Parts: sequence; C-alpha cells; structure tokens
Amino acid sequence: MNKTIKKFLITLVICCFCISLLASCSGGIDTDEAKVLVKDFLAAIATEDYEKAETLLHPELDIDLKDSFGKIENAKNIDFQQGVIIERYTGFNYTYYSTSIGGSSYEMTMQAKVGNTSVEIVVAVVKNDNGYGIYSLTVY
Repeated sequence: MNKTIKKFLITLVICCFCISLLASCSGGIDTDEAKVLVKDFLAAIATEDYEKAETLLHPELDIDLKDSFGKIENAKNIDFQQGVIIERYTGFNYTYYSTSIGGSSYEMTMQAKVGNTSVEIVVAVVKNDNGYGIYSLTVY
C-alpha cells in the first residue's frame, strides 16, 4: 500500500471517529428521554394536572394549557381525560444544532388514541441554553 493511500485511510478513520464523538456529545436529545417527556406530559394532560404539564414545557413556550387543550378537544371532538395511548411512533426528525433555536431539536410523530379516537400527534422537544422541554404539540 503506498503512503498516499495509507495517509488517506488514516485521515478517513480519524474523521469518522471525530464525527462519532461529536454525535455522542451531551448537547443532543436522547430518544428515550424525549419519549418519556412526552408520555409524562400527555399523562398530566389526561389527568388535568396542568401545573405538572407546564413544568415539562420548554421555558420559552408561554401557553395556557387548559385553554389550548380545551380548544383541541372541541375542534377534534375528543376528551383527553379518557386517556392517551401512544400506539406507535411513525417518524423522527433530529437536529443536533439549529441556529434558529440555538440548540437541539427532536420532533416525533406518533399515532395515538385519545379515548376511542385515533389521532396523529406531532411533538417537538427543544434543548438549548434557555432550557429543555416540549416546544410544540400539534394534534391532527
């Protein structure tokens, strides 16, 4: 093997190692951690524990949860008090660093049942210098 190819392969291995280190840094959002956050949030909404649910929101999000979920329930003809069951996750979108939020974002799409009604829920979780938590939630 000539020296040029050997140098190229060594450089390639070092680059791959550095990229894997960057991807595993603590600044990102862990999938399991995000799933637990969303499950805890939906459980708090189902029991109308809006105080607890608010602690799971990102600090930059200023929203009246009781009012917002009341509007969702009226628009979709659902009742979160009947329970929320996540049936399956259908999509994940991860951004290690976004300049628009100044940190990491993790968006998950899931099929769920609210009572007996099937819905699609899209939740974005954000971690930046201002905190960590649910940044948006949309029910389809």
